[in-house]
Amino acid sequence: MKRLLAILITVMFVLAAAIPSAVLAQTNSKIELKQAIEIAKEKLNLPTDGYSFSSNYYEGDGNKTWYLTWTSSTNGSITVNVNADTGEITGYSFYKPDNSSNSVIPKYSRDDAKKVAVDFLNKVIPEKFKETKEQESDDYLGLNPKIAYSNAYSFNFAQVVNGITFEGNHITIEVNKNTLEVQSYYLTWNDNYNFPDPKLAISKDKAIEIYKNNNSLRLQYNVVYKDVYGNNDPKPQAILVYTLVNNQPIDAISGTVLPQNYYGPMIGGTGGMSTKSADSQSVLSPEEQKAVDDISKYISKDKAIQMAKEKLPFTIGSQYNLTSSNLFKNSSNSDSAIWDFGWSYSDGSSYNYITASVDATTGELMTFTRNDSSENNVQGKTPKYTKDQLKGIAEEYLTKIQPDKFKQMEYQDVPTSPYDKSPYMSFNYVYMANGIQCPFDSIYIGVNKYTGDIVSYNYSWINLNLPDSKNLISLDNAYDTLFKNSDLQLTYIIYYAPDKVYDTPPQDVKLVYQLNNFNGLIDAKTGDYVDFSGNPIEKDKSNQFTDIAGNWAEKDILLLLQYGIVDGKDGKYMPNDYILQKDFIKMLVKSSQPNSIIIPLSSNDDENYDNYYNVAINNKIITENEKNPDSKVTRQEAAKFIVRSLGLKYVADINDIYKLDFLKDANSVDSSLKGYVAIAYGLDLMKGNNGYFNPNGDLTRAEAASILVRYLKIEK
Repeated sequence: MKRLLAILITVMFVLAAAIPSAVLAQTNSKIELKQAIEIAKEKLNLPTDGYSFSSNYYEGDGNKTWYLTWTSSTNGSITVNVNADTGEITGYSFYKPDNSSNSVIPKYSRDDAKKVAVDFLNKVIPEKFKETKEQESDDYLGLNPKIAYSNAYSFNFAQVVNGITFEGNHITIEVNKNTLEVQSYYLTWNDNYNFPDPKLAISKDKAIEIYKNNNSLRLQYNVVYKDVYGNNDPKPQAILVYTLVNNQPIDAISGTVLPQNYYGPMIGGTGGMSTKSADSQSVLSPEEQKAVDDISKYISKDKAIQMAKEKLPFTIGSQYNLTSSNLFKNSSNSDSAIWDFGWSYSDGSSYNYITASVDATTGELMTFTRNDSSENNVQGKTPKYTKDQLKGIAEEYLTKIQPDKFKQMEYQDVPTSPYDKSPYMSFNYVYMANGIQCPFDSIYIGVNKYTGDIVSYNYSWINLNLPDSKNLISLDNAYDTLFKNSDLQLTYIIYYAPDKVYDTPPQDVKLVYQLNNFNGLIDAKTGDYVDFSGNPIEKDKSNQFTDIAGNWAEKDILLLLQYGIVDGKDGKYMPNDYILQKDFIKMLVKSSQPNSIIIPLSSNDDENYDNYYNVAINNKIITENEKNPDSKVTRQEAAKFIVRSLGLKYVADINDIYKLDFLKDANSVDSSLKGYVAIAYGLDLMKGNNGYFNPNGDLTRAEAASILVRYLKIEK
């Protein structure tokens, strides 16, 4: 629905751009173009000198808007949206070309940026801003979204009505982390909503009872990939979990469960299986593909095409041409591969295609789709087949193509809406083991409602060892864990009733109980709240260390803790202890992850340090011969590892060009490490004390934290 509206707005915007200015001058709005420009320049203090200007006008969805744009080939662009009836600024974006490199750690804190955001909103939209409250971004699977992702801090302020949050009306604003410039601002607001009285709401305990009775949690096997950065061949594993399957809001007035066809925030994980998409699979080169064809364990291309055609429920007509053939590594089984084929034809007025994939080892048909444009035109037609008839067609085919496995599967009924306009109906079957679902072993099949033809099929089967189902926590205990980590909160949402899905703008606001911030799974063996890799999700550890208060490196340690780079033991960091090589390598690898995004590689205290060493060795930070996990790290060794992680090994190894006359203990530096010490000193990563570098002194954990913060501040 939102996408449809976006497309419509874009089309209207383009049409508006084509309207002559003389026509625009005749707009029936309270705010004309001259006033809109004056409002924008006054409230935003726009630096428009040297910019070219253009404008557009748009009416739709009950709104009238001026779109103002200033552009400069050297200074970037500014866009401002002004409500043509109220004069409110509803949108603003400022783009300035910036080719400079930024460090991972920004120049300004989130608190600094928030002050700028608040000042901006108090000036631009003061009355509406008074009605809002900031919506905090929650820590997701160990990654703090306030720090990572982009060069801007993002803030979201939602309207508060009757003391209850309503995210349907909200303000978003982004502030640059390194310049404190407001990069964008958008107001999404409708004054015509009617809000139910919270005094009429059912109790929270009653809502929890309804939530449980709706079978919101389900016990199932889940496939996870213990995928650690640097591990190129993660193996899938099965774990038993409780996962959310019916995370639907509860009408707080009537107590009924609402279908999810509403517009508004729905927070929570689906608990579905973890998969690897075809996009992440590596297509073999022609030479590699020929070599694979010669290996007897893989079916040849021609044989795979023949097997696909034999198993398809339709004939590929002679008018279709084979347009693509690819052999992919099977992401679920690295010892196997999948042939993928595509056929198509066009008669000038329509484009039709068929795709099919076959397991290159077993010959099983894995997927197929058929798109016939003539069959998709169902406007004004009535479906010929009922749901039960279509299901019968699907099951007759599955009994033929996968007789043994289909017997072990259970149909997963999904209620269909009478307002569904799709020409197809899909059916899902899931493998059952020990009476428990394995959603990663499943079949999806689609049947045309008007012709009865099977038009899509997706078969997934992973041969995994399933854990036993003994000693599991109860469903009640799982709900206890759920509500311990999440909260069923009262909130207002915009709701689309099934018969009003296409109505715009929506006017129906519901007061609901909705689960807040559940992103993960519940381990059915331990009761732990785990992520989609099966690792326990830890609570915010920003204040966990009890032994760093007053330490000279306290701020650096807390900053690294906030980024998920450092950890301790039993609530202690032990800043004055000497750091071990394995811990320094782990911290350095976490600090040097790609895209300037700090993501903890693991939340398990008993993790295997080999994962970090593998990354460090692959990135030429350390060699296999230098690996000595439980040894202490000298200061000159730390300089070596740090400089290598910057990709400067080839420069540092040219020893003859470096002079260490600025150090009083230069003669104590290993001759092979002179370049590393010089570069670390020159980049202000390591300085020493009173002219002494102390190259052979062991590095403390406090010193390591200080060095890594300086490392992160380097503009790479």
